[in-house]
Amino acid sequence: MEFKDKVIAFIDILGWSRLVENTESGAGVPLAELLRLLECLGTGNERAAFERTGSKWCPSAQHQERNLDFQVSQVSDCAIVSAEISPAGVINLLAHCWAAVLHLLEHGIMCRGYIKIGRIYHTEKHFIGTGYQGALAAERSVDAFKREADERGTPFVQIDRSVSSYIERCGDACVQKIFLRMARVDGEVAALFPFQRLKHHVVVQVPGFTLDAERQKQSNSNVRNRIRKYRASVESHIDIGNPDAVAKSKHYLAALDAQLAQCDETERLIDAIASRNTQQKSGSDGVPG
Repeated sequence: MEFKDKVIAFIDILGWSRLVENTESGAGVPLAELLRLLECLGTGNERAAFERTGSKWCPSAQHQERNLDFQVSQVSDCAIVSAEISPAGVINLLAHCWAAVLHLLEHGIMCRGYIKIGRIYHTEKHFIGTGYQGALAAERSVDAFKREADERGTPFVQIDRSVSSYIERCGDACVQKIFLRMARVDGEVAALFPFQRLKHHVVVQVPGFTLDAERQKQSNSNVRNRIRKYRASVESHIDIGNPDAVAKSKHYLAALDAQLAQCDETERLIDAIASRNTQQKSGSDGVPG
């Protein structure tokens, strides 16, 4: 029984009180839907899963224990997650939190949190330590990607410099690569950012590959429709009578709008490639391009 140095995350669902009040009054989503939202933060089976299969992300990454000393605790709409300080421990904790943010986004729900390295005693029943207390306190004043100089409480899961520095120094290329896929880094500030996953990737040129423009455009359209669905869901949960909630939602809406613009750019790219291929084919057939 001892405190350990671990990587620690504290995540909080935003607007939870209003969601509960609406459900109780019959004006909101069913209670079963609220429970599904909580499961986005964790199921409690994560440690056992690591014990069975080992590291899910970067399976060759260095670790201390097979289960990564992974613990998830939930209190109402909040989750406390901790893992050993190792390349595998850090990246799998970040991936767990990243997935939580993405799954909540799929329901139109925003969340906020903070991830840091610190001391904690964390079991299935208890979580105590200055590391947890520090993550809890920092969550309330997250300022990642703030729009105003004095803005606090932006709706992101911010990553403390102690964590990003550890990843930079760990020497594991897989961990560093996956980190950059999951996070947006702006100078010294980093935060989990699942929005950048919402795009269609086009294979520009690979030997033997023939672009099916219509199929690619359909896939891109599917992504666009998915983003629009998320955007409408986020808008439906905004408490328009709460200026602070409206300000927070603008961050999510702007990020989703950026991905919609990316879809438009992808469609233009597909059209350009298709047009070039048609011209090249015409030329090879002896027909002026």
